[in-house]
Amino acid sequence: MDDLYFILTIESNIENANRLKQNLIDLNVLEKNIIIVFGYDFTKPDTYIHKYPTLKKSKIVFHNFMDFILPKMYESKKNCYYLEDHTIVFENPDYFPKLNRLVWLGFYRKLSHYIVGAHLVYLDKELIKELYRDKDRYRAMYIDRFFRKIGLEKNCLEIDKSITKIVEHYSITINKVRSNINNKYFYDR
Repeated sequence: MDDLYFILTIESNIENANRLKQNLIDLNVLEKNIIIVFGYDFTKPDTYIHKYPTLKKSKIVFHNFMDFILPKMYESKKNCYYLEDHTIVFENPDYFPKLNRLVWLGFYRKLSHYIVGAHLVYLDKELIKELYRDKDRYRAMYIDRFFRKIGLEKNCLEIDKSITKIVEHYSITINKVRSNINNKYFYDR
């Protein structure tokens, strides 16, 4: 497959990003299709203060997606995956059928009104074009809320089982350590 994998990270998390890159390579994803992208670092205001002087930590991943990841996805003209650097992937995402334009393959928890965690999300190239074209009309929000909103708005959301877990890590967004919970949606062949 020629789909691209974009891993969002910051300098202090580069080890996690490199670990995830190797994780994907071990699952037979071609190294040339994996791109590590550095975003704004909330602990370093000089990386974003010029553009977002009142940035809230809950919105930083949204801005990182819109400012750094989405333009690269759009330029590629390919189907793409969005990944967060603390993700562990257990199956090659290419092996799963894509029956819709937004396929959520990695998450923490699925509630009736909300999906927690955007660890691995597939975006069809036509959806990427639409998002890029309309990017200025979206207001900043948690990234998982954004993906769910887009999926429902455009009637293109597919979600079933998660093929990911996470590395225990400190989350600036929630101000505490996140670890793997018992995920009843975890894919287990």
